[in-house]
Amino acid sequence: MADKIEPFLFKKIDFTDKAMMDRLYQLRFQVYGEECGFINQADYPDGRESDEYDSQSVHFAAMDTSGEMIGTVRLIMPGPRVLPIQKHCPDLKIGNAALPQIQFAEISRLIISRRLRRRRDDGQFYESQVSDYIFSDDDGQQYMRRAKPMAFGLYRELYRESKRIGITHWYTLMEKSLWLLLRIHGFSFSPIGPEVDVYGPVRPYIGKIEQMEEEVAKKFPQFFTYFSSDAELTQDQNRPFNF
Repeated sequence: MADKIEPFLFKKIDFTDKAMMDRLYQLRFQVYGEECGFINQADYPDGRESDEYDSQSVHFAAMDTSGEMIGTVRLIMPGPRVLPIQKHCPDLKIGNAALPQIQFAEISRLIISRRLRRRRDDGQFYESQVSDYIFSDDDGQQYMRRAKPMAFGLYRELYRESKRIGITHWYTLMEKSLWLLLRIHGFSFSPIGPEVDVYGPVRPYIGKIEQMEEEVAKKFPQFFTYFSSDAELTQDQNRPFNF
């Protein structure tokens, strides 16, 4: 189901939709190669960035009103390949063997087109400086206007899908700027290891979805409504968990 938040449309992408996945790969190449220099463009002569985890992931995209894809993120599910966080941080104890009560997935490839990052102080995730954000919801309209950048629209889709299929925890490799942005809005991720270099300096984190729900609902009720409204958040027992 797609969810429209002017002027963007957020939606889940079917991996079998080759045309949409091709657009997604092109956007990832554009941002990681042409804009940020994280990858060597010569290694991707077809102008598309993809890897072995794409077939093990649920993909999401943001579209503008013209239909152009301007943002993506994926949720890597447990499956035949160990999660990327396990490859980059081999000393971590990841998964149900260490935490038998959880169902986990890894957030990966959060991409925002440079076209959305126009202001001088915009970061990689289309945010103004963290100090600009409001820490209370005394003025609900103003808070919501400033708390709904592109990254949060994509995170909303991750949340809704995770609730639907029974994911309880998120792993992720994340930049400090994104960690701070999420934290001040109640999305608390705990660091679980030292910094590593994966397309720049990142740290491994884990986030408990139930804890985030409680914190956001308490501190920012309008923001929690934005994440949870108009969505079926009960687990779909008919959907297979593992890929």
